[in-house]
Amino acid sequence: MKIIRLTTLLDFGGQERKYLSFTLHKEWLQHDYIFAAIGTGGYTSNELVRRGFSVKVLHLNFHLIHLKTLWELYKWIKNEKPDVVHTAAVEANFYGVLAAKLAGVPIIIAEEIGIPKHSRKTQWLMRVIYRLTKTVICVSKAVHEYLVQIQEIPYPKGTVLYNPVDEKPLLKSSNTRKTIVCVGRLESVKNQKLLIEVLPQLKDPTIHLVLVGEGRERHNLEQLIALLKIQNRVTITGFVSNPELYLAEASLFVLPSLSEGFGIAVLEAMQQGVPCLCTRVGGIPEFIFDNENGWLFDPTDPSELIQKINSFFDLPQEEQVRMGERGRTSVLNRFSVEEYVKQLQNIYTQWQ
Repeated sequence: MKIIRLTTLLDFGGQERKYLSFTLHKEWLQHDYIFAAIGTGGYTSNELVRRGFSVKVLHLNFHLIHLKTLWELYKWIKNEKPDVVHTAAVEANFYGVLAAKLAGVPIIIAEEIGIPKHSRKTQWLMRVIYRLTKTVICVSKAVHEYLVQIQEIPYPKGTVLYNPVDEKPLLKSSNTRKTIVCVGRLESVKNQKLLIEVLPQLKDPTIHLVLVGEGRERHNLEQLIALLKIQNRVTITGFVSNPELYLAEASLFVLPSLSEGFGIAVLEAMQQGVPCLCTRVGGIPEFIFDNENGWLFDPTDPSELIQKINSFFDLPQEEQVRMGERGRTSVLNRFSVEEYVKQLQNIYTQWQ
């Protein structure tokens, strides 16, 4: 089968990391794949090419709604004649599903990668779009339930398939500094602003915060850091391809997201044995169980975050380590790349 995997951008982010995980072992892939972005490429498109995959970066306007984008995408798909078009992210779902249907593609699959905050108009549009698909893959039960709740899909249309996470070697660090690490795009929904705001209010003034990622909010976050006069306590790394090196330095991983469909970065931290404190949103409570293998908090309640961070650093070192070990044990093998590849390819072939 010839399969097009279409998303909005091919630079960096959770969806792009999933493509990189999927292509990690080429020998596991049973079909011919083309990876495509409606907008721009970058790190991920370059890496996919390096691994020997076909990549198409269309450089089209992906905002809704541009007829030229739909037309150009339709022409390209029609020329490629794929057996399957699998789209992911709302813009790619809208344009990709329509273009594939117009091009006569027999198997069309969409994927919702987060909890969508769609307007009523967009909900109506996506309701129509999703009727044209064989199934809508949801990255967590929370995403599936939400799409059903807002009536974008009927319950049977959704298929829950958790994201894969590369199993990295367990890294050890001799770092003794108390360090909070957060990995994620610097965007308002990721809510790194909250971590910066609470840092000066923590009981221990030696705690250092490391924000691993890049994004549109970087300048605003840097201004806030300067305003609070905590430049010596916060590091923003920019985009890195190996966040596990920073996770190895972490005393605690904190994810303050306001919305999160799944949370690959959390699982990467858990795999490294880092204790995790994450928001009680989206798919995260499906693998972090409060006070069992990590902790959860309300992202709209700064006082709860402050209290839980203070409580963590008050714990004896051995108890901090034990929580990290419980987290690691709970996710090992549950989100393996090999199992994900097998399940996804089964979805493709069941519609042949």
